[in-house]
Amino acid sequence: MKKTYVKKGVAVGIILLFLCVNLVSGVEKNVSNNDQQPIVLTIKTDEVNDAVPISLSICGKTRMNKQSIIVSLDDANKILKLFKELKTSMTTHPFDVRTQQLKEDFITLLTDHKLIPPNILQDQYSNFLNPPWFEKLRRRYNNLSSNDAFKPAGAGTAAAFFCSIGGEGVGFLFPFIMLPRPRIITTWVVLDGETMAGKLLSIGGFVADGPQFGFALGFWGIGLMFAFPYGTLYGFVGYSMFVSATAQYIERFPPDYPPIILGASPQDGAQNVPVSLPELSFSIEDPSGDLMSYTVTTEPDIGSGSGILKTAGTYTVPIHNLQDLTSYSWTIKVSDDVQTIEQTCSFTTEAVAPIVSNPLPADGERHVPSDLEHLQFTLKDFQEDTMDFTVETSPFIGSRSGEGVHDGTYSINISGLLNSTTYRWYVNATDGTHWARKTYKFQTGFPAHFDPFEHGWTYRKQITVDHASIPEDLTNFPVLVNIVDNDLKEKAQSNGDDILFMNDTGFATRLNYEIEQYDGDLGALTAWVNITQLSSNEDTVFYLYYGNPTTISQQYPEKTWDSNFEAVWHMNDATSTTISDSTANSYAGTKVAINQPTEVNGKVGKSQNFDGMDDYIQFTDPIIPLGTKTISAWFKCHNPNNSGVVFASCTGISSDDSGTAWELNPDNKMNCYMGNGHGDLHFMRVFPTIPDTTIWHQYTMTYDGMTLSVYRDGVLTVSSTAKYESETSPTNNLRMGRSNHQSYSYFLDGEIDEFHIANNALSEGWIATEYTNQNNPAGFYSIGPEEPDS
Repeated sequence: MKKTYVKKGVAVGIILLFLCVNLVSGVEKNVSNNDQQPIVLTIKTDEVNDAVPISLSICGKTRMNKQSIIVSLDDANKILKLFKELKTSMTTHPFDVRTQQLKEDFITLLTDHKLIPPNILQDQYSNFLNPPWFEKLRRRYNNLSSNDAFKPAGAGTAAAFFCSIGGEGVGFLFPFIMLPRPRIITTWVVLDGETMAGKLLSIGGFVADGPQFGFALGFWGIGLMFAFPYGTLYGFVGYSMFVSATAQYIERFPPDYPPIILGASPQDGAQNVPVSLPELSFSIEDPSGDLMSYTVTTEPDIGSGSGILKTAGTYTVPIHNLQDLTSYSWTIKVSDDVQTIEQTCSFTTEAVAPIVSNPLPADGERHVPSDLEHLQFTLKDFQEDTMDFTVETSPFIGSRSGEGVHDGTYSINISGLLNSTTYRWYVNATDGTHWARKTYKFQTGFPAHFDPFEHGWTYRKQITVDHASIPEDLTNFPVLVNIVDNDLKEKAQSNGDDILFMNDTGFATRLNYEIEQYDGDLGALTAWVNITQLSSNEDTVFYLYYGNPTTISQQYPEKTWDSNFEAVWHMNDATSTTISDSTANSYAGTKVAINQPTEVNGKVGKSQNFDGMDDYIQFTDPIIPLGTKTISAWFKCHNPNNSGVVFASCTGISSDDSGTAWELNPDNKMNCYMGNGHGDLHFMRVFPTIPDTTIWHQYTMTYDGMTLSVYRDGVLTVSSTAKYESETSPTNNLRMGRSNHQSYSYFLDGEIDEFHIANNALSEGWIATEYTNQNNPAGFYSIGPEEPDS
């Protein structure tokens, strides 16, 4: 027999859940399209008969006790009036003395009108408004009550756990009982009504007005029904484990604050996390004092967890089967039934096997001095085990082995290196159980210090930078050398591979440089030379060598631009559809179509000409960094009276922008900004002017963490320290020549040359020197006469 009841209970539950899902869907559609204001409920009767049938039921037992009577309209209104007052007080001030008095008055009024059966004591009915556990809560939470601050109303769904609840309306109340006690489900579907719920363990609740569907789980309390030929008015008041209502108007009191996630461990970005870690941990709290539910998932899957109706505190999730040197992410979702927040953290586990790192020369290094005497690497074991290692080279230039070694840096003596040769070296290390194997390679060049005249070069020229052009000492400054030289035309290789820059005569150090372009028919050279120290107090001298018919190219673009440079585009074609980046990051750009834009003669070498109709260049990364930055470019605007985008790593045109952009405005100004994800309310922005349309100008924007500044032609023109919120990550990949907006393209009508991005804020001295050098290279340095090998 017990099994039969259980089966019937489960069946009823399934049917009820099915009905709830369908009713909620219907009500949501109804209320979203209904602009009618809520109606104040009053008891109505016809003129012929002013007698009102009333039924009273109690919930909280395995069955319902029901009592029905007929009262006068005046008495019915008295009962309803006190019921409304009790409903409001129980849900907004559940523990107040006034609420307790209203409960007693209401039960007394029901007794006086014989709504309580004569065989049941008044105190028994009182227990349904003051259940045994309520007094304990009242002593503990007697200072809790809601305030008058409401979140603006709108159609939707609201819910609350462990709450006092009251409702009234024109419609139907369906009390269902699922055995055993107290799993009572009460539902209501009404054309017009008001439901109020007040949380018992924290401050807050909600009011649902208008057409609605709702249900309460574990309801304990009293229900009233007023029957009429044309409809039914219901009312109920009591307590519930969980209540939910979907209505035309939902108001929450007070406005809910979202939960907070704190103290995630391992913290986001943690490295070398032990593979023996047994659990993840985190803390949650809710400023509104709400109970919270959470879920935790991991990727790859190492465990998961969840919790329901939790108070503020620290919680853990067991994990297992962590692998070494593996990146994991874990996502915490926390909800207070009104708002849900999410936080994702990542961590990387430690290595179980030894770690081989920091090879010298670096893997893939070029122009390694052929007189190098040592290879070097670092060994580390996170379990502090002793290690054995071997090192071999090919072609053979040396080897080494070690046994029982600890963490440290180890070197290998080498000799016999040849110029322009590729070498590989192999490091194998073990802790007795786990192995680590690494292969590195490098290519040799000339010795660290050498005299080019002893290695095939036959001519040189001295280049002198006038210190008067340098406002401050600069380090690793790429100097533009832009010359047309008849000696180069006649004596250098036709492709310029023998062009070499040295820091001095005789035995000296090769400078890192990049040849942007060389025309052997004209002897026209455009090159960038990294000068390690550019002095503002004395002239800086370096040397150009040429005239070596057998050498290969000695340029090294990736080291010409140091690690502060994120990208350097000289804006010449790599192919008819691409432009290339000179830094080690290799951020290549792709044109929208062949020769769109078109390569033309620019300010420095070649540039890209955007036609203002459909030309742009697309990149596969945002590239522009968050935080400190410098962005510089030469551009010539053909028509500044039309709007156009120079570049954007955001949507562009002020559409909830997160990212950085330069946009031309019709008023001969440029909008330079960094976004915060709030459209026109950018994180920071300034408006430098564009003085004319026919002359090249260099614009440089810097952000040092405090001030956003824009320089035109090396001179500061506008700056601002005004901020709104914080800078946010770009929403789009970088694009030149148009916006990322789907509807508003704003194609650029103009030319762009020498587009550089750095991750630091370059100084005023650097910016001024860069402009002086690039605007008039011949005035920045002087070139001495040819000096042949003697």
